[in-house]
Formats: sequence, C-alpha cells, structure tokens
Amino acid sequence: MAVEALGHAPRPPGVLTRLGASLLDGLQVLGEATRLFFATVRAVAFVPADRQRVVLQMVRVGTDTLLIGALLSLFVGMTMVVQAADQVREVSQDILGPIVGLAMTKELGPVLMAFLLAGRAGSAMAAELGSMTVYDEINALRTMDIDPVRFLVMPRVVAATIALPVLVLYSDFIGVWGGAAVVAADPAITIPVSSYFARMLEWVHFTDFVVGLVKGVVFGMVASILPCTFGLRTRGGTEGIAASTTAAVVWSFILILVFDFLIVRVTFALD
Repeated sequence: MAVEALGHAPRPPGVLTRLGASLLDGLQVLGEATRLFFATVRAVAFVPADRQRVVLQMVRVGTDTLLIGALLSLFVGMTMVVQAADQVREVSQDILGPIVGLAMTKELGPVLMAFLLAGRAGSAMAAELGSMTVYDEINALRTMDIDPVRFLVMPRVVAATIALPVLVLYSDFIGVWGGAAVVAADPAITIPVSSYFARMLEWVHFTDFVVGLVKGVVFGMVASILPCTFGLRTRGGTEGIAASTTAAVVWSFILILVFDFLIVRVTFALD
C-alpha cells in the first residue's frame, strides 16, 4: 500500500502552471485595486465631512516626508551636475542648467518622490490596514455599519493624491538649487550660477511642470491604492502582514514605472 501511495504521489507543478498561477494572481490584484479605486472615488464626496482624517493623513504622507525628500532631491541634483559636467566638459557646460531642470521637473522629481511615498507611507498603509484585517477590526467596522473604504481608504488616497504633486514641486526646487550649489562651489565647472539659471529658464517651460504634476497625481493614486488593496486582502497573521507590506511596495514601484512610461509616451504623442 505504501508503494502504491508513493507511486500515485502528485507531481510538483510545472513552469507553465506556476506562471499561469502568478498571472492569475496578478490579474486578481489589479482587479481588486481597480474596484477599490472606483469605490474610493465614490467616497470622495464625503471629504468635507471627513476632512480631519484627510488632513491627518496629509501630515503623515506629506509633512513627515519633507526632510528625507529634501536630502534625496538635494544630493540627486548635486550628483547630476557633477556627472553631466564631466561628460560635457569637452563641449559646453552651458547645458547643465537645462539638463538638471528638465530631468527634475519631468522625470526624477515625480519618480523619486513617488518611490519615497510608496516606500515610506505606502508600506505604513499596507501594514496598518493589514493588521486591522488580520485582527478583524475591518469586520468590526462593517458590523457597526461603518464603510471601511470611506473611513480608512479614502482619506489615505486623497491625502497622497494631493500631497505628492506638492512634494514634486518641492523636490524640483531643492534639486535645482542643489545643482546650483555645485556649480558655484566646484572649481571644475567654469560657468557662473547666473548662466546656469538663465539657460535653464530658456529650456524649461510651464508645460514641463504640468507633466510633472500630472505624474504626481497619478503616482499618488497608485502609491496609495495598491497598499490599501494589499492591506485589505491580508491573510495569515503577522507573516501575512509582512508579505502584504513587501508586495505593496514592490507592486507600487512597478506600476509607478509603467504609468511613467505611459504618460511620457502620451506626452510625446501630443507634441
């Protein structure tokens, strides 16, 4: 009997089986996130009544991120100038201003701040909602006839959607001035700071800031909806909370880059 049992042991799933299961799981996550997004949009009508919770989340998402966001943007701007100055020293260093200005406003500012928000605030959202799900606090809210989407998800999504574009402008400002500091202090850079800003203003236009702000709005939604989705689908105790938090950050990073590509492609198509 033991031999027969061993002979009929199920084979481990093949590569295609695992790939299909991963694909189905990914589609389920996207479906749940889309459904939660539309439920959150319907709950936005209650923002005036729930403004205290929204403001509290804006403080956690935005204000508490200012210091680390400033450090990140400052050193990115400084590093960009050093790298670019070395590459163009045989041509002209006058293009340092446009390089930093366009890179910060259209690409680095939105993406860096979105990654920072997803890694810092997004992980906290996933962990908080995951803990509430595991310990039946979400079910308790439903028992008391309180909508978890309105009470928990909507304030976080609205706060991130409003705060991230502001953080993008803040990052642009700090990054540009970080580059200016290197231009003023580095003896290897021969152009004056006034030329750095003058050439930047020639190349950077209002539409470039608009593109960055649009990215900030979209990335803010992505970096908040996905953590909330993973938090609400958490299962399995503390290990499940850790897994959901990690997955929320990874998925947020991936979809931020996907939407970044789509926005850039649409922008170039409209030019």
